[in-house]
Amino acid sequence: MISDKIKKIIEECYRIEEDALYSSKSHYNASSCWERRNLYIGIPTTILAALAGVSALQDYVWVTVAISILVAVLSALNTFLNPSEKNNQHRVSASAYNALKNNVRLFREIDLLKENFPTEEMAEQLKVYSDVRNQLNASSPNIPAWAYKKTQEDINNNYASYRIDREFQ
Repeated sequence: MISDKIKKIIEECYRIEEDALYSSKSHYNASSCWERRNLYIGIPTTILAALAGVSALQDYVWVTVAISILVAVLSALNTFLNPSEKNNQHRVSASAYNALKNNVRLFREIDLLKENFPTEEMAEQLKVYSDVRNQLNASSPNIPAWAYKKTQEDINNNYASYRIDREFQ
């Protein structure tokens, strides 16, 4: 028979797992968007800079000036938005939330089944996972609303669950 305290620990594990799943998937969605933005700005900037260099060698002054201005604008936009850094921040947060989700799932499905596992130690380990979640919530970049909505749709469509888990439901 499972005690009320262990039931509460299991329930809280599910909450942490759900929080971590939504946060991880949302950060991956945001990361993907910033990665595309980085390419959409970076590739044209690189190509236009090369074209400006070639046009300067050919003495096409107005073309060189126009392209150089465009390169300057795109470079400033890239510096201001910093899509590469935002991509990295969201990707790192997504990975950390995913690791937390996996660790809590293993704790719930494996560790809690161990015989003679003292309830107080279970509660302490749960507290550690809760603290990790709180630290991630405090240190991660904000999740855009569109990324969270996409996550909700993906999860509702079973795009974020393991096949083995769907088979046993």
